[in-house]
Amino acid sequence: MVLFNHFCPISAAKIAGLKTTVVLLLVMLTKSKLLRIKMSFLGSVLGFAMLMGFLLTTGLLTVITGGAVAYAAMQNRSN
Repeated sequence: MVLFNHFCPISAAKIAGLKTTVVLLLVMLTKSKLLRIKMSFLGSVLGFAMLMGFLLTTGLLTVITGGAVAYAAMQNRSN
C-alpha cells in the first residue's frame, strides 16, 4: 500500500516503482525455479499464468501511480 503524501508526490511514484520492481524480480525468480524443477506442460502453464498475473498487476499499479501523481499535480495547481 502506497501512502499518499501531499508534500512530495514524486516519492509515491518512486516507492510504487520500487515495489513493482521487487515484485517483478520475485515473480521471475519463482517462474524460473518452477520451470527448472518442473520441465513439463503444467509447469509452463503455471509459469505463463504467473507472468500474465504479474503483467496485469503491474499495469494496474502503473495506472494507480499515474493517477496519484496527476491528482497531486492538480491539487498543487489549485492551491
